[in-house]
Amino acid sequence: MEYQVYQAADGAVEVIQTPVRFNIEVSEEFRIILKEFVDKGKYKIVVDLSQTEYMDSSGLGAIVSRISATRSHDGDIRIAAPKEFVKNLFDVTNLVEILKIFDTVEGAVDSFTAE
Repeated sequence: MEYQVYQAADGAVEVIQTPVRFNIEVSEEFRIILKEFVDKGKYKIVVDLSQTEYMDSSGLGAIVSRISATRSHDGDIRIAAPKEFVKNLFDVTNLVEILKIFDTVEGAVDSFTAE
């Protein structure tokens, strides 16, 4: 499995660490993980991009694929620790207007309790 999936210390937030290359070859598995979370009523999700060096449009699409489902249940999909290439991708695609992006996983997880 290309992804590391774990629950944050608070037990209320799911964290998914993405692989070095988040592209079409692995994005379908990511979509399945998100769907399973939503199907199980887990609506607070952090995507840890700290290991991801490259992302293509399929990776972007996979991230946004369940945003409306999580937000309709008072949850969200938050982004943590993107590297410069991925940050620029979010800027160019204007996803910075839709996604909440944090420098650390801890910051993204804590943002759920800060609301």
